[in-house]
Amino acid sequence: MENLIRDVKYSARSLLRDKAFATTVLLTLAVCIAANTTTFAIVNSVVLRPLPVPNANEIVLMANRYPNAGAGNLNTSSVGDYYDRLRSVTALREQALFRSADQTLDINGTPEQVPGMAVTPSLFPLLSIAPAHGRTFTAPEGEIGAEQKVVLSDRLWRTLYGSDLSAVGRELRISGRPHTIIGVMPRGFDFVDPEVRFWVPLAFTPGEKAGHHSNNWYHIGRLKTGATLVQVQSQIDALNAVNLERFPQFKDVLINAGFHTKVEPLQHMIIKDVECALYLLWGGAIFVLLIGALNLANVGFARLTNRRKEIATRLALGGSRTQLLRQLVVENVLIAVAGGTAGVFLGVALLRTLAAIGFNRFPRASEVHINGVVILAALGMSVAVGVLIGFMPLANVFKLDVSSVLHDDSRTGTSGVRTRRLRQVLVGAEIGFAFVLLAGAGLLLVSFRNLLGVDPGFTRDRVLTASTNAPRSRYPGDNALGALMNRALDSIRGLPAVVSAGATTAIPFGGDYDDTVMVAEGYVMKPGESLVSPRRLAVTPGYFETMKIALIRGRYFGDEDNASSPPAVIVDEKLAPFLAEP
Repeated sequence: MENLIRDVKYSARSLLRDKAFATTVLLTLAVCIAANTTTFAIVNSVVLRPLPVPNANEIVLMANRYPNAGAGNLNTSSVGDYYDRLRSVTALREQALFRSADQTLDINGTPEQVPGMAVTPSLFPLLSIAPAHGRTFTAPEGEIGAEQKVVLSDRLWRTLYGSDLSAVGRELRISGRPHTIIGVMPRGFDFVDPEVRFWVPLAFTPGEKAGHHSNNWYHIGRLKTGATLVQVQSQIDALNAVNLERFPQFKDVLINAGFHTKVEPLQHMIIKDVECALYLLWGGAIFVLLIGALNLANVGFARLTNRRKEIATRLALGGSRTQLLRQLVVENVLIAVAGGTAGVFLGVALLRTLAAIGFNRFPRASEVHINGVVILAALGMSVAVGVLIGFMPLANVFKLDVSSVLHDDSRTGTSGVRTRRLRQVLVGAEIGFAFVLLAGAGLLLVSFRNLLGVDPGFTRDRVLTASTNAPRSRYPGDNALGALMNRALDSIRGLPAVVSAGATTAIPFGGDYDDTVMVAEGYVMKPGESLVSPRRLAVTPGYFETMKIALIRGRYFGDEDNASSPPAVIVDEKLAPFLAEP
C-alpha cells in the first residue's frame, strides 16, 4: 500500500508537469465516457432492468393477432377472451385488463384533461403493489353500479389535496360523474404509462363479457410458481381451438385471417419498438470509446518516447523495470479515472438535455437515470482504457538499452521497428473503427433524408391541432357529441385567421386508431380469402380540405352527411381494391 501511495503521488506530479498529455487524455475520455454513460443508462433502464414491480419477469401479455387481415401487430385482446382465460388458463395466478382512459377533472377550479387508466380490480393484486394510503379496488367494484371509485397517483393527490390524508373518502367528479377516492398509490409508482394520474375500475355488461374479437384491452397475467410462458401459450392455443368450434359461424373467417394469440413478456411489448435502436446506439458509443482508446494509446507511445532518458536514468540508479511499469500503469489509470469521472458528470448533463428535447416520450423514459451500476460501468471502462495505455509500452520498458540511451545524446527518440509497427497497427485500427462509424452515420443520414422527403399525403404548414375530451355525463350519445363539435367548428371557422377547420378522432401518426372489419356489400369471398381489417377514424366535413388530402375519385364529406342521411365512407387506395366488385 505504501508503494502504491508513492506511485500515485509521483504520477500526480508527473501529470501536472505534462499538462498537454493530461488535458488530452482527460478531455478525450470525458467525451467518450459521457457518450457511453448516457447510452448505457438508457439501455440499462429501458431494456435490461425489469419493470418496477415485484417479479416483473412473471408478467406476460396476451395479444390476439389477425395477420392475414392486416392486423398482425395488435397488442390487445377482447373482454370475452379475458373471462374465458380466467376459467381455462390454469398456468396464470392472476389476470387483469387495462387501457388508457383520459378524463376531465377539475384541477384547482379549472377543467383539465388528465391521463387515467381503466383497470379490472385484479390489476393491483397482480402487480403486488399496495397503496400508500387507503386501499385499491375490490372484486365487487368491478360490476355495473359499483364502479364509481377512483385511486389517485401520489402526484395527483398532492396537486388536488396538498397531501391531505383526509382526501381518502372524499368525492371527486371525473367527466361529470362523482367518484369516491378510496386510495393513493405510492410515490414513483409507474406501470406502463408514467403519465397516468388516476385509476378507475372496469365494469362490463353481460353482453360485453360474452363478446370476442373486439380487441380494445391490454390483457396481462402473472405466472404461477413453476409455470412457464410456453405452458400459457399452449393452454391459450387449446382454448382458441375450442372457441372456434363453439362459434362455427366464424370459424372459417378466423382461420383465413390467421387468428392466433401471441403470449410474450409484458416488458418485451413495451420496448420491442426501440430495443434494436438502443443497442445500435450503445454500440456506436462503444466504437467511439475504442477510437478514443486507440488514439490515447498512440499518444502514450509518443510520450514514452520523449521520456526514454528519464526511464533510463531511473533504471541506472537502481529502479526495477517492474516498478517502472507499475508506476506507468498507475499514472495512466489515475488520469483515466479522472476523465471517467468527468465523463459521468457530462453524461448526467446529456441526459437532462435529452429530457428537455422530448425524450420523456420514450418507453420507460421516467425510469432512466444514472445509478450505481452505470457509474461503476463507466469507471470500469475508464480503468480499462488506463490499463491499456499503461501496458502498451510494456515491451519498450523491458527491452530498453540503458547504456545506449544514456550515451547517445544524438538519438532522435525513435522507438524501434517493433514500436513503429505497433503504432501503425493502432492507427490502422483507429481508422477502421472510424470508417465503420462514418459509414453507419452516413447510412443513418441518408435514411433520415429519405424519411423527410416522403410525402405524408397531407400538409403540415400552418396547421394547428387541439384536443378535447367531452364528459359523457353531459354528452351521453354520438348526437350530443356531434352537436358539440359542430358548434365548436362553427366558432373556429369564424375566426379571422382561420381558413378552414375540421375534426377527427385521431390526427395522422397520432397512433389512436381503431380497427374494423370491412367487406363490400354483395361480395362473395373466395375460398381461403381473408377479411380485411383496416384502420378507421371518424372525421367531420372540412377535415380533408384543411389537411389538403387529395381526393382521387368521388367527393369529400359535406353538410348533407349527417345522422339522418345514409352512411357515407371515404376509403384510401390500398383498401379500394378489396371493396371493388369482382
